[in-house]
Amino acid sequence: MENKKSILIIEDHDSIRLLLSNLLNKKYQVTTRKDGIEGLVWLGNGNIPDLILLDLMMPRLNGIEFLINLKCSGFYKNIPVLVLSGDESSEIIQKCKDLGIIEYIVKPFNPIKLHEKIARLLNPQVEA
Repeated sequence: MENKKSILIIEDHDSIRLLLSNLLNKKYQVTTRKDGIEGLVWLGNGNIPDLILLDLMMPRLNGIEFLINLKCSGFYKNIPVLVLSGDESSEIIQKCKDLGIIEYIVKPFNPIKLHEKIARLLNPQVEA
């Protein structure tokens, strides 16, 4: 399958990062980074993924801080972001919505739902 869509996974837990990568790498070109700073550096090197899968609770630069940086950028503000977090608080979910996040999945997640949401974000004109 040529021209796979690319996904940047930003997740600080090695096991979850590996799980997500294994779940998605057959269908997508997957790049992983351990935190928001590594994610911003990767983007700053000229990489533009089709989708970002983002954890919120990370050291150094958390997911909300990453989103603020991302949305302030002319280059990256239109990249769809799917938040994958253990935080179910309505304040955090609202903060993500205020920053333009459409999809928010709470951990532990259902892999089938994850694939459906990714497909919907990557192909918004197609009903999943």
